[in-house]
Amino acid sequence: MRRTHLVVCLAVIGLAACAPQRPAVPAAPALRVVVPRNAPPYAFRQENRLVGLEVDFARELAAALGRPLDLAELEFGDVIPALQQRRADLAMAGLTITRARQVLIGFSDPYLRSGLLAAMRREDVPRFKNAKSVLRTREPIGVVAGTTAERFVRERAPNAGVTVYPTARAAMDELRQRRVTLVVHDAPVVIWFAAGDEANLGVLLELLNEEQLGWGLQREDETLRSAVNGVLARWRTDGTRERILGRWVPYWQRLEAGTARR
Repeated sequence: MRRTHLVVCLAVIGLAACAPQRPAVPAAPALRVVVPRNAPPYAFRQENRLVGLEVDFARELAAALGRPLDLAELEFGDVIPALQQRRADLAMAGLTITRARQVLIGFSDPYLRSGLLAAMRREDVPRFKNAKSVLRTREPIGVVAGTTAERFVRERAPNAGVTVYPTARAAMDELRQRRVTLVVHDAPVVIWFAAGDEANLGVLLELLNEEQLGWGLQREDETLRSAVNGVLARWRTDGTRERILGRWVPYWQRLEAGTARR
């Protein structure tokens, strides 16, 4: 009986060893996303936790693509080079889609129609009643280096002095200190700062131009671009885009209508 039992056991073990093994399913690669450092409402630290519009979009997108998220903060000027050097898959940084940038990187479909707004000290609001008054000024205007606002002001406000800052926060601080009279920047950012300091800052609620915001990616990565655009198209119908925009850009419908006015 013992010998028979041993033979049966060996036979079972042999069959198990010969059974075909299922190949291991490779883990999905991490989605490497870079966001701008200290750039509310796009990405910023709140109680040492990274939050913001682009942060929420990145987390939802990674989940929709079935990939773990590798999120990194960079200075705004380093965001596009990170894509060019293949250190990131996506740049989610409130990037305006421009022809000049499309030479360097690819873009997703737009996720928000926006534009530039002018911020000023509360006392100066009566002086700047429309876009023409901003563009005709001879007073100093603050902009963030490397942004579409810098180029726009240099081209469209030729009489103004242009002062360049590394971040929107630095520009707004200089505005409060009276070193510039206006700050021109992305509408979501301008209103974010003005809403947080209504006693001192005001905004001309008239878009100076129209811009489309999109996510940057490596130019040759058509597979990722197609996947991202597919998710974005689904978000437009299932309410995901509206939910996230509504949390961080509550006036986004007015921006998409081409005006920030009520």
